[in-house]
Amino acid sequence: MDTWEKVKELSSKQIENTLKVWGVDITTPREKVIDSLKMAMENDNNLESVFNSLSLKEKEFLGILLMAGGVKKQQDAQNIFIEKYSFWTFEEVIKTLETNLLVLEGMDGVIKTYIVNPTLKDRLINTFKKIPEEITLDNLQVRKDKNLLISDLIIFLSFVAKEELKLTAKKEISKKDQERLIEKLHIKNESRFQFIESLALDFGLIKISGDQYILTDKINEILPITDEDLIRLFFKYIFFGLESIEGFKRKEIFISRVNELNIRITLDAIKKIEVGKNIYIKSFIKKLQNMLFDEKDENRWIYFDDKFFEKVISDYLLWLGIVDGGFKDGKMVSFSLTEFGKELLTSERKVSKEPTIYLDKSKKMEQKKILFMTPNFEISVLSEEIDKIALFDLNRFADIEKADIVSLYTITSETIMKGIESGFSLDRIISFLKKYSSNDIPQNVIYQLRDWASKYGKVRAFKGIFIVVNDMPLFLEINKRLQNYIEQSIEPNIIMIKEENIPKVREILEKNGIFIQIHIEGYDEKKESFLEKSSENIDLKSEIKSIKEGYLTGLKKEDTEYFFREEGYERSMDIRPNITRDLIEASKRKKSVLLSYFDLDDKVSRTSRINPLGVVVAEKRYLVGYDTAEKCIKALRIDVISDISIENNEFIRPDNFTVKNWWKKYGRDYSDTKKKDIAISK
Repeated sequence: MDTWEKVKELSSKQIENTLKVWGVDITTPREKVIDSLKMAMENDNNLESVFNSLSLKEKEFLGILLMAGGVKKQQDAQNIFIEKYSFWTFEEVIKTLETNLLVLEGMDGVIKTYIVNPTLKDRLINTFKKIPEEITLDNLQVRKDKNLLISDLIIFLSFVAKEELKLTAKKEISKKDQERLIEKLHIKNESRFQFIESLALDFGLIKISGDQYILTDKINEILPITDEDLIRLFFKYIFFGLESIEGFKRKEIFISRVNELNIRITLDAIKKIEVGKNIYIKSFIKKLQNMLFDEKDENRWIYFDDKFFEKVISDYLLWLGIVDGGFKDGKMVSFSLTEFGKELLTSERKVSKEPTIYLDKSKKMEQKKILFMTPNFEISVLSEEIDKIALFDLNRFADIEKADIVSLYTITSETIMKGIESGFSLDRIISFLKKYSSNDIPQNVIYQLRDWASKYGKVRAFKGIFIVVNDMPLFLEINKRLQNYIEQSIEPNIIMIKEENIPKVREILEKNGIFIQIHIEGYDEKKESFLEKSSENIDLKSEIKSIKEGYLTGLKKEDTEYFFREEGYERSMDIRPNITRDLIEASKRKKSVLLSYFDLDDKVSRTSRINPLGVVVAEKRYLVGYDTAEKCIKALRIDVISDISIENNEFIRPDNFTVKNWWKKYGRDYSDTKKKDIAISK
């Protein structure tokens, strides 16, 4: 349909809306509407204004048409769009684009088409591909983050070790504790905090116990790993998932399944950049998007989220030390690839006969003196020099006051008691300070530490009712301070209190520098380890080994009787991950499923009962199963399934059936023709 013929068919209300969009006076007489719109459309500023007023969904559909040369069959355009959105959203988008005169309806014989307004097509492409004007990259503040991430993780874990992070009823760290911890980190923002918390949880370093996090024995595996290998491990986990545990493990707080489709091209583009060259983030992202546009890669293009990939660079890649950041007015505007980032992304590792994954304790290394102890109990620490094990130990008996290139810690009677209570004895504390300090430990510090520690164990609380004091002067002092809570005196050094008053008694005594050695059920002050067993069974050695071999896809060969992945689709996107997982589980358990899905041909929702036999990953993801109504084995695209219900009845799986063999036999036909025993959804 001609653009201006379309205008003639519009109602008065529709014309008013169209005039508003193009900035034309809505009181324009109807006979002058077309001339006024023609004039408005010739103005590039008006066109850019109309384009910028579109929603993301509207821009994406317009882009699909422009990639196809400006014309696309209704069915084909609709299929691409509703994979990401719904059919009803599609209709709303078309309505807006037609009202704005950007898209018109057409016919190709008897087939309905959508056509980009011919008078605007070329200029719309230029608008789509417009690269943000680059700002001057001189005089930027450069930030290097690689080592700081490890330090912040250790600081977080030390807070957990000292039981300083309380959880709310929703099992989230309280706002107050969160803010207090963020102030101690090198990078002080909530996103960084959530990033570190998720790493700690997902690697099983911490777990929930009652109203708080507690450390697990997994930390004993993490701490000896070299910093660079630990960063490599985090990188693989965030971007590709881990392969040493069943299934695909990674929280979507990092990379959602939708964005996986474009992760590889983003990382591939970054690794080709010259090390140290400053790149403007917004123009870099836009050029990637334009590359997909020029290649007419509709599937990747429609899922390319520019805001998300800006976050990938300015958060994840910066924090991991893969790039350095250029900051202006507190915002990261540019990046440069680091030597470490180049090595990691290209897997260009130096060949060695026996690559070291863990620190070699058999080799005597020169001990770095990385802290300075003052007489007023302050410790200055070189953050980039201290190793993880030393940093974790330091945080067990000292509180961090400031995280920086030179971090500041303080020691108090309370921090020393918490260290001792967690199994880090006074002798170990003094030995640590002497080992790492660049100066002699001031004598007043040594004396005070011994005095504080001497009070540990002199006061012991037994479950419920007794407090025993093995020091008479101290007993007299305590007796005076606890007068309101003493039920009665039993012996010259034993007093009885109510069980519910133990927390209050402990609080009063600790405020006065007196610390109780607790003897209650579930607590043993003599234990060397305060760590719980981790619930995560991650094989860290094999994960790091696979990275050193240059294997970063994070996916094992998963060809089984229930699962098959065609070569070349290792990174194919799964926009229904929960449904995929449930279908594989139902296949293994031989349980029938009731599926609700959208029929792309008839535009209606349908329900089918299927005996699932497995999942195939090819250009799309498919369920292969036996349709109990049609009495045949067929395949159904998983991305059209909206709901799944696993039933109790168990089916009999065909003998020696594998989805790989079935797909090898019928897969090629499946993508080309519609056969009786194959369900085609296009």
